[in-house]
Amino acid sequence: MSKITEIELNLQHYSDAIDYSSLPILDEKDYQFRIKALLQLASSQGYTHLIIYGDREHYSNIHFLTGYDPRFEEALLILSHEKEPTIVVGNEGMDYSAIIPFQLQKVLFQSFSLVGQPRGQSKSLNEIFQVAGIQKKSKIGVIGWKYFSSIECSNPSQTIEIPFYIIQELSNLVGGENLQNASDLMTHPDYGLRISLDVRELIYHEIAGTKASQRVLQTIQNLQVGETEIEASRYLAIDGDPLSVHPNVNFGLENVLPGLKSPTYYKKLEVGEIITVGMGYRRALVARTGLYVRKKEEIPPAMEGIVENFYTPYFQALCNWYEALHIGVFGDEVFQTVKKSIGDFKAFGIGLNPGHLTHTEEWTNSIFFQGSTHRVKSGMALQCDIIAFPGEPYGGVHIEDGLFVADEATREIIRTQYPDSWKRIEHRRQIMKEILGIDIADEVMPTSDIQAMLFPYMGNTKIVLSKT
Repeated sequence: MSKITEIELNLQHYSDAIDYSSLPILDEKDYQFRIKALLQLASSQGYTHLIIYGDREHYSNIHFLTGYDPRFEEALLILSHEKEPTIVVGNEGMDYSAIIPFQLQKVLFQSFSLVGQPRGQSKSLNEIFQVAGIQKKSKIGVIGWKYFSSIECSNPSQTIEIPFYIIQELSNLVGGENLQNASDLMTHPDYGLRISLDVRELIYHEIAGTKASQRVLQTIQNLQVGETEIEASRYLAIDGDPLSVHPNVNFGLENVLPGLKSPTYYKKLEVGEIITVGMGYRRALVARTGLYVRKKEEIPPAMEGIVENFYTPYFQALCNWYEALHIGVFGDEVFQTVKKSIGDFKAFGIGLNPGHLTHTEEWTNSIFFQGSTHRVKSGMALQCDIIAFPGEPYGGVHIEDGLFVADEATREIIRTQYPDSWKRIEHRRQIMKEILGIDIADEVMPTSDIQAMLFPYMGNTKIVLSKT
């Protein structure tokens, strides 16, 4: 039987400065390869064309296929075997689409532009679709951002979440019976194109995890009693890389329990209250929720036993999650090992999956649920994300970090071609195994500088929990 203890760890930024010049650059060959793979998958399911929708929130699929991420506007990417790819954008998207590193048809559809901007100089959607080769007998797979199951609706394959006016134009052209939700082609855990990522994508995950974890740790270490949430958020020192979520710096249960709240201008940090610090760049989110005290003696009487009764079983579940993770394991097996550690999820304050897949959006899908037959595969980018918010008296705890899974061949490519990332990964693995006592598999590649670290006293990051 393992034992959870407190140990001292002098946490400094052990990662070297990131050398951005050594990072991979995705080019025409990469995107053409992805489009070809997607079209082959689409053909196997009988589609003649794919319509991929994107907007500021739901950009990941178009971005993965082109490098273009819709910002102010909506966009469509139209793919088929017969025609050159077509991207349909609004006024501002026409200029921004110059970032796409390969030849494709760029078509202006001004109704995708912001309200009040110029109109009247673009073709109708019906005309755009026809020029792209869509005809009455075409079978269209529509890729938005989610697919549906039979417990949600009566006809999942024809339940499509993108804006109705687009679906209406397509239905008028090909008939509603020839439209199907094809979002599974991108994000289904077993065969989705964005589930098992290539090495270059994984390196971007490592960079994002490095940066996000350093900023979260820096913020926690610089917190000062009496400063407001918005004042404390400056320690995040966010650079120009796009974020996947709004940053969280929250003090007190009233601000922590909502879960997604931005820093306020008025709430000041006090000793003895629950706090959250979290932020995410695209491909990695790092978050910590816990009790802000500097030593055990500062724990409020109402929270007596929080370390022994709440943090200890939580950390054991966290360790079990990591130790259960290996190529080929079913999602249900990981789920069950967490449940075995803490018992009833609801009573412990867990309402969501204990972990999920991630990419340029924060949550791509999840394989970690009861009865899941989806297996962990090489190339999966994951978030260990066990949110436990039972409320009074202990409030909540949340340790979230990113990682990816890499088989031996993938690890060798990283080791030889991306030595900086490999050095950071190996250092994190060493800390997890030798200091935190978490026996992770060879294929588990941590991307966070504070991977799996639970600070029982958030005012003192030199103390962490460890399994012996």
